[in-house]
Amino acid sequence: METVFISAALLLASLFLVSNSMVQGIGGMASSLRQVGMFLLNKAPAGLIDLFSDKPGSGTKTWLRFGMAWFFMACLGMFLGIWHRYDPTALNSLSSIGWSYDDGSMLTDYTAIFFSTALNYLLVGAALVAISRASKGRLASEASASMVAVLLTVSTIVVLLLPAIFSFITIGNEASVLETLQNISMLVVGAMLHFALLINVFITLGDREHNDIPPTTWFLVLALVAKIMAMLFIFFGELVDATQTVWMAERVLTGWVPLALIFAVAYHVIPFTTGKPVWSESMQKISMLFLFITIPPFFISSADAGELLQNVGAILMTLGLLPLLAGSFNMVATAASNPEKIIKSPGAFAATAAMLLIPIYAIGGFFTGMDTFVGMDKLGSMAHTVDTGFISTVGSLMMLAAIFTSYPLAVGKKLAKASNAQLAVWLTLVGGVASTIAALMGDFTAYAVTNSGVEDAVASTEGFFLVSAAMFYMVTMASILAALSMIHTGRPNNASYSDMSVQSDIDSYTLVDGSTTIRTLLGRGVGVDTTLHIGEIQEDEGGSSIIQVSTQLHNDEVTEFPVPEELVMLAQFLKQTKQSIFEFFNTIDLDGSGEIDGYEFQQALAKSNIANLPPWEMSRLVSAVDLDGDGRINLPELDIMLAKIRTEILESEEE
Repeated sequence: METVFISAALLLASLFLVSNSMVQGIGGMASSLRQVGMFLLNKAPAGLIDLFSDKPGSGTKTWLRFGMAWFFMACLGMFLGIWHRYDPTALNSLSSIGWSYDDGSMLTDYTAIFFSTALNYLLVGAALVAISRASKGRLASEASASMVAVLLTVSTIVVLLLPAIFSFITIGNEASVLETLQNISMLVVGAMLHFALLINVFITLGDREHNDIPPTTWFLVLALVAKIMAMLFIFFGELVDATQTVWMAERVLTGWVPLALIFAVAYHVIPFTTGKPVWSESMQKISMLFLFITIPPFFISSADAGELLQNVGAILMTLGLLPLLAGSFNMVATAASNPEKIIKSPGAFAATAAMLLIPIYAIGGFFTGMDTFVGMDKLGSMAHTVDTGFISTVGSLMMLAAIFTSYPLAVGKKLAKASNAQLAVWLTLVGGVASTIAALMGDFTAYAVTNSGVEDAVASTEGFFLVSAAMFYMVTMASILAALSMIHTGRPNNASYSDMSVQSDIDSYTLVDGSTTIRTLLGRGVGVDTTLHIGEIQEDEGGSSIIQVSTQLHNDEVTEFPVPEELVMLAQFLKQTKQSIFEFFNTIDLDGSGEIDGYEFQQALAKSNIANLPPWEMSRLVSAVDLDGDGRINLPELDIMLAKIRTEILESEEE
């Protein structure tokens, strides 16, 4: 049996076992394994872990901040690489400081590492933000997450510096030793660090406040498992010279993992911004299932295999378009449910633009990648250009989505410099697409001249690559704007979510004898424009007004606790659909217990297209209905609240 089949079976079996454990659990071993995992996360390695903070959000912030630094270096390296295609002598002056510049391949390799590292940091960090917000507002170990982020950067820097270090020392069979050290640094160490992160995610997942597993969590977990397995396959495959296993593992690292992380962030940012549920759960499942059993059409290399394997690979590449098209269409349709909020949010706009571009790059990658896969190479370097354009345009847009949406959530601040953030998205969108088109025109010109049959014909492609470099400079500028926005967002004087003005529907409150606090007033819905009536006005014999000043909140004019908007929308929904509250409650109470919890109520609101609230906001809704304070909603409680809304709000609006 071909080794690639054995490796693929092991990989798919690992993904299946992890998926089954996420759904079914691991029985009585869960508590023991959790204790062991927490011990490893909080105590190992001894001494080093104590250097990092375990405050909520510190781990996710570390991942996103490191990712921002790698993102800037990636954009700068990509710009220099494209410029070098236009002018191969542009960096020759660096030889004056002792650095001998090669044909550009080293810069290309370094830029690929920069982009993959930046994508890993920012998208994993954004997914961790989504997971932590659904699990008590923090990761199981924020300190461990920060330590993993730092150690990954250290190992990546070691890999980048090893060639320079080896240029100053002499070792027998130097190339072999260098390659071994690079593999250990990047593959083995990387796999161990990502495994520590996976344990952190699993324990955090176990602390979630509801049983449902969001798509972001699914994509992140499967991406981490696939990445760990692929790293180990490459390391051991190169040791035993199993080229087919190495080829398959490389497709996982360059295809499955980045695409899974892209969808992980998109499935959080877009529904979160629109406040609407995912347009199609079926498409969501299709995109997730087929992504991990097919071959994505990006970063394909020639397969040194027999005809059978090539035919199987070609079929899997064709099917590889299905999850990309399904996921893209699903996210665009979700964004279309509330386009006003998408346009106003730079992060959501960037994610939606990326989803719109994925099918275009996927189709281009399919045709150019198939040419490379079968070994024809008739399209020259077009496959490399499409792949580079995909990761530098779609990847950059998704990284901007993480910076502009997930980072403010991680630090608890509103996005600063929103106009600059919006400009950064447009610069990336226009610059990335235009740069790719210009580079493809240059590649096509070179290909056409080479195959023209005219002897001594020379293709003049410098102008195309000059335009490509100039347009990609816009993406580099966007990375700078994104960095400035991130810095200003995290500043202490930037407004937090609790400081942001919230419009209140309460016009006036009366304060009588007693005491209270400003926090209590704000918690009960008082806004900055609410009129406060202090004490009572009494007339004495002289006709003067005596005002008794007090500070206890009392409301004679409006409901003391404002009715949540979602409950008003539910009452309107029942009225429009002519459903009774009894019929609606029975559709929620599937177990017939006569009570529903927050998760069941959340799913009912989402399926009715009323609101797609995150789990952490359901407590507000439940407490507004829960009269006996048991944390659950029964039929009489819901009936009383909706009847009150119908009589006090809906009927008054009709009048």
